[in-house]
Amino acid sequence: MSKSITESRSLFEQLYTHAPIGIAVASHVNGRWLQLNPAFCEMLAYSEDELIDTSVIHMIYEEDLHMEEFRSKFWEMTHETSPMYETEVRLKRKDGSLLWATIRACIVRDETNGEPLYLLVQAADITKQKDAEEILIVQRKQLEESSRISRLLAESSLDLIAIHDADSSRTFKYVSNACKSMLGYELEEVIGKPGTFVIYPEDVPLVEAYVEEQRKGLAPKRLNYRLLHKDGSTVWADTITHYVYDDSGELMEMVAVTRDITASQQQQLSMQEYRSLFDCNPLGVASLDLEGNLLKANMGQEQLTGHTKEELLSRPFDHLIDPVDLEKTRYHFEETVKGNAQSYEIGLIHKNGQRIETNVINVPIILEDKVVGVYGITSDITESKRYVEEIENLSYERALILNGMSEGVIGLDLEGNLNFANPAAAEIMNFCPSELNGKPLEQMMIQMQSEGIPYPSKDTPILQAVREGRGLPRTESVFWRPDGSSFLVEFQLKPIMDQGRTRGAVLVFRDMTSVKDIIRAKEAAEHADRAKSEFLAIMSHELRTPLNGIMGMAHLLMETELDDEQKGFAEIMIDSGESLLYILNEILDFSKIEAGKMDLERAPVDIKAMLGGVIELFALKASEKNIELYCEVSDHIPERIRGDETRIRQILINLVGNAVKFTEQGRIMVSVGADFSDEHGQDNLMLTFKVRDTGIGIPIEKQHQLFQSFSQLDPAINRKFGGTGLGLAISKKLVELMGGAIGVQSEIGEGAEFQFTLVVERWLEESNDPIEITTNDELQLDRASLAHDIKILIAEDQAVNSHLLEEMLRKFGGVCDIVENGAQAVDSLNKVQYDLVFMDIQMPVMDGIEATCHIRQSHPDIPVIAAITAFAGAGDREECLKCGMQDFISKPFHSTEISRVLNTWVPYIRSQRVT
Repeated sequence: MSKSITESRSLFEQLYTHAPIGIAVASHVNGRWLQLNPAFCEMLAYSEDELIDTSVIHMIYEEDLHMEEFRSKFWEMTHETSPMYETEVRLKRKDGSLLWATIRACIVRDETNGEPLYLLVQAADITKQKDAEEILIVQRKQLEESSRISRLLAESSLDLIAIHDADSSRTFKYVSNACKSMLGYELEEVIGKPGTFVIYPEDVPLVEAYVEEQRKGLAPKRLNYRLLHKDGSTVWADTITHYVYDDSGELMEMVAVTRDITASQQQQLSMQEYRSLFDCNPLGVASLDLEGNLLKANMGQEQLTGHTKEELLSRPFDHLIDPVDLEKTRYHFEETVKGNAQSYEIGLIHKNGQRIETNVINVPIILEDKVVGVYGITSDITESKRYVEEIENLSYERALILNGMSEGVIGLDLEGNLNFANPAAAEIMNFCPSELNGKPLEQMMIQMQSEGIPYPSKDTPILQAVREGRGLPRTESVFWRPDGSSFLVEFQLKPIMDQGRTRGAVLVFRDMTSVKDIIRAKEAAEHADRAKSEFLAIMSHELRTPLNGIMGMAHLLMETELDDEQKGFAEIMIDSGESLLYILNEILDFSKIEAGKMDLERAPVDIKAMLGGVIELFALKASEKNIELYCEVSDHIPERIRGDETRIRQILINLVGNAVKFTEQGRIMVSVGADFSDEHGQDNLMLTFKVRDTGIGIPIEKQHQLFQSFSQLDPAINRKFGGTGLGLAISKKLVELMGGAIGVQSEIGEGAEFQFTLVVERWLEESNDPIEITTNDELQLDRASLAHDIKILIAEDQAVNSHLLEEMLRKFGGVCDIVENGAQAVDSLNKVQYDLVFMDIQMPVMDGIEATCHIRQSHPDIPVIAAITAFAGAGDREECLKCGMQDFISKPFHSTEISRVLNTWVPYIRSQRVT
């Protein structure tokens, strides 16, 4: 062997032995290790002897071993189609751990004949590089995720995130999606606008000064100010601003995060109101923890007890209570802690040692359905209690003092009958003192429940307490006088004891009607009345729709050939329908008055002629009952006065109708007198209307119910004579609406006299306006051909009503199309040119009002649209005309109404064709 070969082999052996990478030789036949250098053995943590004759593939991690790929590459190297195979795999160390390695393999061949000799394998540990790559991948993913989260936070945040340029206008570069919900602007409406664009004008100087000071580092990071919503409303905002600078210290942009704090601002205002109620209340108000320690106390509490706040706070209430009432006070406090509000009377000890009689109200403080404290509201009732104690030992001298009291004082026996009443009580109840003694309390004052319903006459809380010999603490309630007027009282009941026995009770009360809290209660009651009235109006509407079909079909039936019996049946149907319509009109009138929607006319009224018409209306009925019905009218009444003839006639019809109904024999007299006293004004006079009958009469104890809504004095009488119980209630409200008063005088079996007064204005002749009268003959067209060439559309969801209307129009020569809702009506008019549309107001899918608005956009004049509705008020008519309708028919309608519409509009429709 030559020296050069020896040196080369020595050099190779040194390289093989000391190389930093693994070098190994394996059989190209079976793939088993033949020789491995130290670096390879160290890499795998095996000795060379442990690895010799083991398979190459045993050291490769199973998940990275792809046998088909390995065999393919080995075959290619063996057959010289691929000189080398290189891959990255994980290798298994002796301890089971893994390392990443780059594997390079090639076939070493014989230099003479090229036959494969062995497989040479090189392995380099790349675990650190792989770990670094994994870290970079994770960091890149984290960066991408952080960017995505930041974008999601910005877009989904309820706070408004904005980026402004650093120019003088602080131009918007970016705004988040919250801009739409907070300010009503789309993003493109804001970007590019100056920063002051959405700031409330009065707050712009505040924001400008804040930005300038903050850039100098002189202002806090937060600012509260107002923004202007797109709809013009104000939004309170809290903004934090961050400033972004470049490497040279130049301001690049400003990032502002703004939160809507409108709700919290409103809460602060509410808290201010609460503090005012707490601090400025003249009563003593304190808050206590669950142990009875005072946490807060107002000035009223200081004045009541004589203690300063420092002396009151953080101490139990025990030292303020008279020891004799301490157990009672603790009991009521513990009940309040359980969540039950308490009202009771105890004695407090003033700082000067004097006992003060007080009324205490304890209210639980509840947060998140848990009692966390107690409010105590204390009022000084020393004077009131002294009055009650003096009344218990009533004497002549004390009675003199009692008569001078402003509070009403009533003495009651054990049956609830009055045995004493001071002048104040008589004045409040509107009775003479001599009329009160011996009368039951329920005849003088009727106590009402909170729902506005009277208590049963013998079961009011006051009478129950009197019978049981117990008192009632100071409280409030609504009472009604016999004349129908109501008043709110604050009252207290104390039993009268004599040698341990209860002899009766003393009721002390005062009228609280003028107190502001009572006014609010009255407003709430009026709101309930309006809701009731709206319900009655809706009920009237729902009944009118089927009634329209019944009466309309009955009228059509009358126009056919009928025998006498059938004609009689049809007449009964019409009469019954008219009676039901009268009742519905009463309900509608009542609901309009209750809702404050009744308007009065100021037109000339001929009193004598109007009264004659009323008498004529009931003359036949009175004659059938052999009742004498006549009237007397003062000669001093002017020929005409200014007023609402319809409403005055309605009142008289109700009164005379009742008189005829409840009078079986005798006579009924209606009279009208006039008073020209100067107290009514130079051009005014007071008319007094009286209706006197000889009927069954009305018990005095029930007369106060006459003018109450839906009130009927005796169910048996009502079943006999009928009626809704609304007539007198409506009459009373109409009289009061016209500034008058109404009343009754009656006794059982002696008949009744109803009277009402009205102050009216004389009708001055020089103010008369000429009245143009057009006769029906001038308006009527030929009935059979009235609508023969008119294209008519009926929009009505009730099949009976649409069929009824179609039949009526057919008799006038009309041919109709029918649709069931407003949407179909709009669609039909887009296809066919109709001349006249009868449009129901309430329909499914689209109502008549909305449909008319759509039609008028493309058909401004023709077709003529006539509303058909069961709502018959003036406001309903105005709403229909306002939306573009030209006429109005209320249900139930008659063929005369259809004729009127045709006579009014057919000439107009035909004239439009000519033009």
